[in-house]
Formats: sequence, C-alpha cells, structure tokens
Amino acid sequence: MKETVVEVEYYPDHEARTESATFRRTKAAGHKAGLRCSISGQPNPEYHHFWCEWADADAVDWTVVKAIAVGEITEIPVLDEITDQPTGETFPAEQSAIWMICQITALRGFDWHAFDPAKPETFIDSPQNMLQLSIKFHRSSTHGIHHRTFPTFVFQGYPRRAGFVFSPDEIVQKEKA
Repeated sequence: MKETVVEVEYYPDHEARTESATFRRTKAAGHKAGLRCSISGQPNPEYHHFWCEWADADAVDWTVVKAIAVGEITEIPVLDEITDQPTGETFPAEQSAIWMICQITALRGFDWHAFDPAKPETFIDSPQNMLQLSIKFHRSSTHGIHHRTFPTFVFQGYPRRAGFVFSPDEIVQKEKA
C-alpha cells in the first residue's frame, strides 16, 4: 500500500531552536546509560521529542496540562469536529489523550507535581518525553517517525513473524544478504 499524507500545521512563533540545559542533560544521561534505539536496539541513538515537539511548546497551555496531570482538572472541553473550538460540553479528562500522556510520562518518572508551567522545556526536553531512535527510525523517509503515520511507525517496534516484510527496502536488503 502506498499513501500520500499531507500535513499542514501552524507552529507558534518561537526563537530559533537551541539545546536547553535539560536536553543536554537528557542526552548525556542517555549516552552514559548506554541507551539504544527503542526500535532496533542499535547503539548511539538520536533523541526524538515524542509526546510534544519543541516547536509546539509555546502553543500549549502548560498550566492546564499540569492541572490535568495532578488531578485538579477532571473534566475538559469537548471540541467541535470542524472548528476545534470548545462546544460548551465537557468529558472526563481520564478519557483524553492528554491524560494518558501525563500518566505514561509519570510512570516513566516525570514529576508533574514539581513541574513549573513557566518552564515547559523541563518536560519537553526531559527523558520522559524522548524516544531514542537510530537515524533510520528517526529521520529516514522509509522508516522514520518524521515520515510515517503513527500506527505504521509504532508497528515497527513489535516483534514480527518470520519472513514478514514491512517495506520494499527490506526486500532489497534481504536479496543482498
């Protein structure tokens, strides 16, 4: 199956990306621990902002995120399917993607109670928001998270049945072997 995906997004205005102290610590700790690509197990991975990209940080209401994470907000707005604006209704935060993300990152050790919403880089660049990936699974056009839909990217992390081929480049490599 071949599919063309068109993604259009407005990033909020922001300064040019520089590595924060948190990001430098995250990478250094990962390298010291010998972390490997979370898909292939290859050494010396790159660090992908998984749950929230740095470029989106200034568009997020981090005070609300923290309140959801620590249970202070238990109902969140239902969004209109066309405008993405609140409809006036609410639904349980525990049924939302952001609640799930907060729970997963907390399970991975992120302290939402200590989080300062004025310093989003402490979450954005934290180990809990990172996915360690080799170049192939980070940036390649055939397998990289920046070029695949989420379900097909995630599939690559599952053990496969013997002989299953995921993409055409694997056939070429198999024939070379």
